[in-house]
Amino acid sequence: MQRIKAITKSMKIISWNVNSIRVRSENFLEVARREDPDVVLLQETRVDDSQFPIECFEHLGYNIALKGEKGRNGVAIFSKYRLEEVKSDLSDEARYLEAFTNGIFVASVYVPNGQEIDVPQYFYKLDFLGALRNKFLDFKDEVFIAGGDYNVAPYSQDIYIKGYEGITASLREREAIKCLRDIGYKDPLEDQGFTWWSYRQRGFKKDNGFRLDQFYLSTGAQKLFSGGKVLRYARELDRPSDHAPIMCELK
Repeated sequence: MQRIKAITKSMKIISWNVNSIRVRSENFLEVARREDPDVVLLQETRVDDSQFPIECFEHLGYNIALKGEKGRNGVAIFSKYRLEEVKSDLSDEARYLEAFTNGIFVASVYVPNGQEIDVPQYFYKLDFLGALRNKFLDFKDEVFIAGGDYNVAPYSQDIYIKGYEGITASLREREAIKCLRDIGYKDPLEDQGFTWWSYRQRGFKKDNGFRLDQFYLSTGAQKLFSGGKVLRYARELDRPSDHAPIMCELK
């Protein structure tokens, strides 16, 4: 069946590192109630597909695609429209999931943390970002939106610590994320502030944050973008994720 390459109505898309969907299911329901998103891209669900609490969300009317791992990683896509061409072929780990829905391609992305500079996990992170760039090239001429936890703060203003150059802010990480912009993708929420705050030392209350969560939009998606923001209120809910959801709208 030939797919329709145009959205049929305005769309609201949310991306969120939930830091365990089983722990955060009530928070998910609250955000869904307030925002009524058409598509939700989740990261760090931390559950095998067979144990994903789909029953908690069935009444919301979403179609759901999953790529999970027991106790770690995990990505998911929720959509009020049919999910087609679902793939997760970027990594052996559950860190990437793409689908076609309501005339556009979407992807949920969970980039490795990297642990610290110059350890094996750091080089794995750089390799992952390189593979992600190649994937984005495949979708360059499509209407494509990839939301997720990229675990990179692209600019100095994305970190509350002045002059910080540690993990998430090293030169090689920033160069790797810049490669996505260099092939034509745009991060439209660059001026919307932090998305992650440590649970320690009252990090959120002090606004000691990092901007690690981003959307990257192809040229075609950029033409449809009408606005977006960080949903900071979710970080104040009971038992919150350390990440706030980010939201963008298409018209």
